[in-house]
Amino acid sequence: MTTLLVTISLLLHAFTFLWILTLIKQQQARPSSKDEEKRKQEIEDLLISYTLEMKEENEKLLRQLSKDHEKEMEKDKPVQTRTAETVMPSRVVNHKEQKEEDKYKDYLPPMVEDSKEVEFQQSETANIISLSRQGYSAEEIAQKLNLGKGEVELMLKFYR
Repeated sequence: MTTLLVTISLLLHAFTFLWILTLIKQQQARPSSKDEEKRKQEIEDLLISYTLEMKEENEKLLRQLSKDHEKEMEKDKPVQTRTAETVMPSRVVNHKEQKEEDKYKDYLPPMVEDSKEVEFQQSETANIISLSRQGYSAEEIAQKLNLGKGEVELMLKFYR
C-alpha cells in the first residue's frame, strides 16, 4: 500500500512540475505589456512618418501638375492678331476638338499574346522582405526600390 501511495505522490509531483514548467514557458513567450506598448508606439510613429511622407510627395506632385497645366495653358492661348481665329472663335474650338479626335485615331488596344510563358513579378512587399533577409538596411532598400524609408520600415515592422 505504501508503494502505491509513493508512486501516486511521485506521479503527482512530476505532473505538477511539468505544469509549472509549461506556465513559465508561456509567461516568457508572451511579450510584456511594456514591450507591446513600445511596439505599438513604434508602429504608430512609422505610420505617422509614412503618411507625412506621402503628403509631401502628393504636394510635390500637385505643384508639378499645376506647373504643367500652366505651361499648356500658355501654349493654347490664342495670339492677339486679326486672323480667322479671332473672327470666328467657334472654329478654334472645332479645331481643338479635331486635335483630340486625331490624337486617339490611331489607337489600338493592346493585344494579348497567346504564349505559354507567364511572367510573374514580386510585389513590393516581397521585394522589401527579400532584400531585408539579404542584409540590406531600410535606407538601402528604399533607395534600391525607389520607395520612402518610412514605407520600407513600416513593411518590415509588419512582416518580421
